[in-house]
Amino acid sequence: MGGAIDFSVLGMVRVHRDGNALAIGSPQQQALLVALLLRSGRVTSSHELIHSIWGEEPPSSALASLRTYAWRLRQALEEDASSPELLVSQRDGYRLVVLRSAVDVDRAERLAADAARARVQGDDETCGRLLTEALDLWQGVPLAGVPGLFAEQQRARLTELRLGLLEERFECDLRAGRHTSLIPDLTAFTREHPLKERPYGFLMRALYAAGRQADALAVYARVRHVLAEDLGVDPGPELTALHEQVLLGDPLLRVAAQEPGKVRVPQAEQVPQEETVPAPVDAPDQVLVRPAQLPADTSDFTGRAGQVEDLCQVLTDPERPSLVVASVSGMGGLGKTTLALRVAHRIKHDFPDGQLYADLRGSGLEPADPGAVLGSLVCALGIPTHALPAMTEDRARLFRTLLDGRRVLLLLDNARDAAQVAPLLPGSADCGVIVTSRTRLVGISSVAAVALDVFDTDEAVALLRAIVGAGRVAAEPDAAVELVTACGHLPLAVRVVAARLAARPRWELRTMYHRLANERRRIGELRVGDLAVAAAFELGYRQLPKEQGRAFRLLAPVARASIGLEAAAAALGLDEYDAEELLEALVDAAMLEAMQPGRYRYHDLVRAYALQLGNSPLDGNAEPGTLVLARLLEHLLARACAAFRCVVPGDPADVFLTLTSESAPAFADTVDALTWVTTEFECLTNAVTLAGQTPVDTDGRILRMAADLLVALSPFGKDIPYGELALVAKSLAETAERRGDDHAAGRARFVCGNAALQNARLEQAELMTRLATESCERADDLVILRQTLNDRGLIAQFQHRYEDAERCYEQAIDLARELGHRSGEEVTRLNAAQAALRSGRAEQALLACDEALTALHEVEDQHGIAYALYVRGMALHELGQYADAIASHTKCLDICEAWQIRGQESQARFRLAETLRITGRGDEALWEAARALTLCEQRGADRDRGLVLLVLGCTLADLGDREAALLRARQAHTVLSRLGLPEADRAADLVECLDTER
Repeated sequence: MGGAIDFSVLGMVRVHRDGNALAIGSPQQQALLVALLLRSGRVTSSHELIHSIWGEEPPSSALASLRTYAWRLRQALEEDASSPELLVSQRDGYRLVVLRSAVDVDRAERLAADAARARVQGDDETCGRLLTEALDLWQGVPLAGVPGLFAEQQRARLTELRLGLLEERFECDLRAGRHTSLIPDLTAFTREHPLKERPYGFLMRALYAAGRQADALAVYARVRHVLAEDLGVDPGPELTALHEQVLLGDPLLRVAAQEPGKVRVPQAEQVPQEETVPAPVDAPDQVLVRPAQLPADTSDFTGRAGQVEDLCQVLTDPERPSLVVASVSGMGGLGKTTLALRVAHRIKHDFPDGQLYADLRGSGLEPADPGAVLGSLVCALGIPTHALPAMTEDRARLFRTLLDGRRVLLLLDNARDAAQVAPLLPGSADCGVIVTSRTRLVGISSVAAVALDVFDTDEAVALLRAIVGAGRVAAEPDAAVELVTACGHLPLAVRVVAARLAARPRWELRTMYHRLANERRRIGELRVGDLAVAAAFELGYRQLPKEQGRAFRLLAPVARASIGLEAAAAALGLDEYDAEELLEALVDAAMLEAMQPGRYRYHDLVRAYALQLGNSPLDGNAEPGTLVLARLLEHLLARACAAFRCVVPGDPADVFLTLTSESAPAFADTVDALTWVTTEFECLTNAVTLAGQTPVDTDGRILRMAADLLVALSPFGKDIPYGELALVAKSLAETAERRGDDHAAGRARFVCGNAALQNARLEQAELMTRLATESCERADDLVILRQTLNDRGLIAQFQHRYEDAERCYEQAIDLARELGHRSGEEVTRLNAAQAALRSGRAEQALLACDEALTALHEVEDQHGIAYALYVRGMALHELGQYADAIASHTKCLDICEAWQIRGQESQARFRLAETLRITGRGDEALWEAARALTLCEQRGADRDRGLVLLVLGCTLADLGDREAALLRARQAHTVLSRLGLPEADRAADLVECLDTER
């Protein structure tokens, strides 16, 4: 090879050879380089690379483009492109052969590992220096400007890596006693990342060590408010405990902030297991033994490092003033007992007088009696059975007496509730207690209460690797991630599939994943020997009272992602008060999760278990599953129609309520309506999906309500994942067509066409709107026929068929008048004004906009007003009245920002940018266009994104930044060409002009 070559991805992607920058080409070409570079020299197939660059819908020319990019990269990277040594072809793919030390992210990760080793060795100076070196490698947003799914995932990973390194450096500096100098950086960091709890703890420690106790307490108040507002949760146990220390003025905290190591716990001298100790004076005249009852630790224990450390520290704190009770709670299968045993074995030498263990059987139908458990514990301490008191209270007093002055660790596993645990607690501060339970034990004062959650992906894959072997996981890394995801990251489920794979060494991981793909078969697959996920859920389910069990079963099909209290109450046929009591009881029983107040969800596997119990709307049983879905659809349709009325106030929405009598309160404003739609979006799409799959729908009522629901949501197309809604609509349309229901089919096809139109997929939009028109005409559905004609006009307009567009608009306007749809009529007039504008009749368009504005103000249609101002600004621009055009677009933006009309906002911003550019206000134009691009990318609006990129290219060219302008012009040409839009020619002309100038 030639000179030394270095790769930088922690910012803009750059490549240097001997200090000289190499040209690495277009963003897509950079995406290929990144996809190879960050796979650490692994051969990557063409299929993987295409997916990395273009995602799920690559262009038909993707493979040819990939080969072109690879050829160009070779020209740039290789000393001799005819004999490549860096970028080599292997099998059906490519491999990039580079030294890992030549890649800045690999250097950063190596420095991070070295820093971790220095920290373990107590060398804080070296640790801090290495962390600083690693952080200095970042030069901005990683992989800036590189498109594609893989780059997006890596960008997120590298951003998180940097944040983690920053946190480690903060901790290192804090240990070194640099609290005062840390305070400004920590304050800025917590403002920038308000949901990360750990840095708040650093800031509180630094402030406290600097003598600013009140400021430290204020920081806690701030994080508590932020977490409650944004997530509906309280600070975690570590931050809460720190707050208590600051509140009490704990002097050890100031020492700990100055000297980072944890307070060392003096180790008591160990007593051999066979030794005996004298009994307390008020115990029976017996010699006490040293119990060692802990079950064996798990050899493949994985993850939970933070919880293990926290619990060990709390339980071995030598300064504890009273008995320490640490509780671990969570649903079945999370590994509560496994965690508790790991902690108990880690700290058992700090309790030299013994360890006691009791399974309280709290998740079963016959929980252990506290009196019987006390008898067993007392006997384990050396008291003979004949000396046991008869009463539970007397046994509890004897137990406390026996443990007084002794250091004994007590593990109470699988507790049912606080009443079962309370008699079993020692009274001595020298003892430690760990309690596991499915629910949080209200009434037991826990010094550390750990609410266990599922594994993260890395922890779950690590457990899989520990059981099936590193080689099999390394051979199928993607399948490993998919497999643990199918297991819901539940430790028990991962352990079950790992055990099955370990027993079948010839199986691929993907084989097991495919066996779990069917949601209804999944629970049955998660069983090996005596180990079964269903058993963990069965114990909890059998404890539920009848009404709770009914709610648990009935809500599972309709709560695929989550469900709000209102919707759940409607589905169950209850008022909200009674429904909330049931749902909160299910949360307490760890059978349901409360995401935030008033919103609930099932863990994926708990939901799969519930579906197996029956009462599903998909099993052909009309009672009660189909009734549940019907009640839910009635509720959602009523609320969606209220949202429709709010956003389109000039159109009567009662046409959507022909199949339901349920009423819904009006929304306060369009922002309130949009918030409801976006919050309930997954519930809405799931309900429509179920409606299309329900076989018991003899009168078509469920199918039609679902189709009406789709139409009621259509005005929000620019603000919701409209593509997802269109997929659901397509499935519903096919079901309706098979059943001969033209009403439902026409409405569902309209939504498909409208979504395709908004994404500039004109051929698909033309097909869908034609099918919708035919169905609506057969069903005499004039409401949707009007909207479909409007959309067909837009399609013709985009294709520069202006006469066809005006003909469709005229028919749509006539129907709107007949139906009394004032907003619909005026919006179609504005569409016709755009057609007039594009065909050179700007004055006619301006007059139409002014007339429409008057009518839209009368019905207080804010969305329509914003649209009218947008089209008016375009007309004024064409007439050369630039100041008035800027004023019109600015008014449009004021409305968009006030009412959160994001789709119209992005369009108005790039039109405003074009006008500003022409008037010589390039810097302002650049800012507006950049903001518009961000909004388009957030919405996934390809057509608008292409137009914005074109405006950006022109603006940058005017400002003299030729390279950046060329990049944006090429991106614009790529997007607009793919969509088949005529503006692609203008982008091509700009590219050619800029290329010539170079």
